[in-house]
Amino acid sequence: MSPRTLCLLRARPRNNLEMDPLDRLLEDLARAQIGTTFNPYRDADPALDRPGAPAIRLANLADHLRARPRPALMLVGEAAGYAGCRFSGVAFTSERSLPAERWTSLDRRGRVEHSASIVHRILDELGLEDETILWNVCPTHPAGSTPLSNRTPTKDELAAGRPFLVRLMSILQPALIVAVGLHAAHALPRLPTIRHPANGGAAAFRAGLAAIAPTSTRPAEDDRGGTR
Repeated sequence: MSPRTLCLLRARPRNNLEMDPLDRLLEDLARAQIGTTFNPYRDADPALDRPGAPAIRLANLADHLRARPRPALMLVGEAAGYAGCRFSGVAFTSERSLPAERWTSLDRRGRVEHSASIVHRILDELGLEDETILWNVCPTHPAGSTPLSNRTPTKDELAAGRPFLVRLMSILQPALIVAVGLHAAHALPRLPTIRHPANGGAAAFRAGLAAIAPTSTRPAEDDRGGTR
């Protein structure tokens, strides 16, 4: 996480209108209450989280999005998972894949989400890692019976999370947007859909992604710095 990003997020201007659209979206997300979900950008559990965890997670998300200002691809899942986005702040991402100073859990080894590892490995294999932004229809964590569990978000929670997705799409204008998994597909019926990598779906996820986005869709630059 860049010190500048964390500094900016901790010292936001009081007037929301003074921010650029992405800062404004992140500010609103950090204040949001989406049903009964856990907001990792606002909330912390002292039994699970390090001091300052929400600000670190928000900075991780800001860095992820700002590093890809012209994304070729946007993958959209259903909701933040307890082993991934709940601690990393980024959809389909384990905190262990980040530098240790960007972790937010009290787990000394860092939390790991198996499907997140698959997503990043396949994006890297297809040459799309640096051109893909990751998001969830419900950007917060719907916990199950315990904090370290998941449940299906309600229709109201999905509806409350969708405006954040629409705003992000408008701000970054990804060339291609793909729903990952049936639950995300049901919430976003107009988008192309690929198999979720969980529960033995890695091969189908890779095949679906390769078929939809076999190569980078970002315009190539010519020798003069323009596109062609």
